[in-house]
Amino acid sequence: MESHDDISESPQPQQLEQQASTSSALSPIDTLGPSSRVDSFSLTHAFDRLQVRDEHLTLVSNPPGVPEDQNQSHEKLPMAERMFPSLEVIFQHAIDESKLDIDVEDCRSKLRRAEEDSKQGARSILDLQWIRSILDQLSQTRSEHITQAATVLADGARDDSWRLPFGQSGLLGFFLGLASAQATGDLLVASLRFIGNACADTDVNRERAISPDCPVNSVETIAELLHEEGEATDMLQILNTIGIFLQHDQFQRHFIDRNLVNTLLDLLQSDLPQPGSKDSFEELSLLRNATNQILADISATAMFANKYTVQSPLVNTLVQWLSTTPSEEHLQICSCLTLGNLARSDQVCRAMIGLHLHEKLLEILKDSTCNMQIAYAALGFLRNLALPTENKTIIGSQGAVVPIISSFWSVDVSPQVQHTSVSLLRQLLNGCIGNVRWLLDSLSPDEDSPAYEKTYLSLLLLLFGRTDDVATRIEIGRTVATISRCLHSSSQGLPPQSTSAIMHRLYAMHTEIARPLAMMISQSRFPVVRSEGWFALALMARSQEGSAAVSEVLQQLEVFGILVSTITGQLDSNTSAQSVPAGPSGGSSTDAQSIQQLELMRAKDRENALVLVNELLKNSVRLDFLFVSIFHNILL
Repeated sequence: MESHDDISESPQPQQLEQQASTSSALSPIDTLGPSSRVDSFSLTHAFDRLQVRDEHLTLVSNPPGVPEDQNQSHEKLPMAERMFPSLEVIFQHAIDESKLDIDVEDCRSKLRRAEEDSKQGARSILDLQWIRSILDQLSQTRSEHITQAATVLADGARDDSWRLPFGQSGLLGFFLGLASAQATGDLLVASLRFIGNACADTDVNRERAISPDCPVNSVETIAELLHEEGEATDMLQILNTIGIFLQHDQFQRHFIDRNLVNTLLDLLQSDLPQPGSKDSFEELSLLRNATNQILADISATAMFANKYTVQSPLVNTLVQWLSTTPSEEHLQICSCLTLGNLARSDQVCRAMIGLHLHEKLLEILKDSTCNMQIAYAALGFLRNLALPTENKTIIGSQGAVVPIISSFWSVDVSPQVQHTSVSLLRQLLNGCIGNVRWLLDSLSPDEDSPAYEKTYLSLLLLLFGRTDDVATRIEIGRTVATISRCLHSSSQGLPPQSTSAIMHRLYAMHTEIARPLAMMISQSRFPVVRSEGWFALALMARSQEGSAAVSEVLQQLEVFGILVSTITGQLDSNTSAQSVPAGPSGGSSTDAQSIQQLELMRAKDRENALVLVNELLKNSVRLDFLFVSIFHNILL
C-alpha cells in the first residue's frame, strides 16, 4: 500500500488568496438582475463575482451607453419610424434656403423609398451613406439644419435595429468627428446623444467610438456642458457618451488632468431636475446613476490613484459623504465606490483603516434601512480593506462584523449582495483564526434558547442550502475551505489545545460542513474551484471529527463516484472539455499551456483524493463495507 501523507495544493487557489498588490474595483449593483458588466465566466476574471481582485463592480441598473428608452422593450419606436419623414422636412427647408445642392424631387424620392423599405424591416446602408453625404454638405455650410437632423438621427438610434447600420454607414464616425472638432452647443449635445444611443448594447460601435480617433478634443467642450444647466435628458446622454469615451486611455488622462472628476462630484450634489413628479424623480435617479457609473469606472484606473492620494481634498470630501443622511444615499454610494476603487494597494488600505473608514462602513451596514445598492457598495469597499493581513484583525475586532455580515443572508436579499457579503467574510477569515472564532459564536447567549445551539456559520450553511445562485454557493464553499486551511495552518500562533477546541466546535455543531466542498468537487466548469475543494477535503479528513464530516458527503453515490474517477483518471470526455481553463474573454483556451495546466491540476487533485482516502481509513470512520473495500483496492 502506498503512503500518501502530503497534501498537494494546486497553485491556483493559493494565488487567489495571496494577491496583495491590487484590490477589487467597485461599482454599483443592479438590484434587478445579474451585472451585465461582469466578465463572462472565468476564474482569471470574475467567475460571476468569484475572483476578488480582478473585478470591478458597476452600475448596471443604468450603465453608460444605455439608450434613452432603457425601460421600454426593444420593439420599434415611433420616433424611429418618423426618422425619414422628419429628415425629408429638414432637407426640404435646407434646399429652399440654398444650403443643399441637390434635386428636391430626388431627395424626396430617396427618403420616401427608404421609409417604405424601413417599414418592411430593411436597414439600407446605401440610404444611410447618402444621408451622410447630405450631412457633409450641411456641415460645410454651417447650417443650423444639421443640428435638427442630428436630433432626429439620435432619436432613431434609440431603435436597436438601426445602431449597427449607423456604424457601418459612417454616420457614427461623422458624429464622432463633430464631437471631437467643430461641434458646440446644441449640435454637440445632439452629436453626443447620437453617439450614446448608437453605441448602446452594440460592441462594434463602442469599439469604433474608442478607436485611436477617439474625440479627446471634446473633453473641453464636454466640461463646459457639464457646468451648464440644461435638460436632464441631454445631460444624461452626455454622461452616457463620456462613459463610452472613458474606455480610451487618452480620454481618461485628459478627463483626470482637467479635473472633471470634481465636476462630476459637483453634478452629483446638484438637484437637476428638481424632484416633483414621478418622471422628474426617475430622471434625477438616472442622472445620478450615470454619474456614479462614470466615477466608478474612472476611479478604477491607475491614473486616478496616481492623481488622488488618501490625503487629497477630493478624498476628504468622499470620506465626509460616508456620513451623509438617508436622503443623500447617492453620495454614500459614490463614496463607497470611488474610495473602494482607490483602495488598490495594501498601503492605501492601511491608511484608510487608520482613518477608521471601516467603522463608518459598519455603521452603514448595520442600519436596517440600508438599501441594497448602498449595502453592495459598502460590502465591496470593506472587502477591499480586508485584504491586508493586519486589517482583518482590526475589522473583526470585538466580533461586531460577523453579525452584520450575516444579516444579509436572509431570503429577501439580492444574490449579488449575498455573494459580496460571503466574499467579504472569506477575506476576513483568511489566515485569521480570531475571526473564525467569531463565526463560531452562538446566535444567543441564553443557554435555554434554541439559538444557543446555532452559530453564524450555521446561518451560512443554511444560505448554501437555500440559494440557487451558483456564484454564492461556490463562494460559501471557498469560505469553508478557508476555515479548514486556517485551522490547519501552523502560523496561527495558538497552542494545539486551543485549535483542537475550535475544531471540535466546528465539527460538533456543523455536521453538514463538508457539503459545500462536495459541491466544489462535483462541478466541472471551474478546475481551480474543484482543486480547492479537493485540497480542503483532504485537510478536513486529517482529524477524526473532520473525517466523519467528509464521510457524510461520501455516502452520496455521485460524490463517491467523482472520488473514484478522480483517482483512477476515468473522467468522461464532457468533463474534460468543460474543464479547460477559461480564457480572459470567457472562451475556452485550448492552447498547449492551458491543457498542460489542466493536467497538472488533475494530478494534484488525484494526489489529494488519495490523501483523503488514506486519512479516512486511518481514522477508521464508519463507512459502507463496499466503500471500504473499494478504498483498499484503490490504495493497493
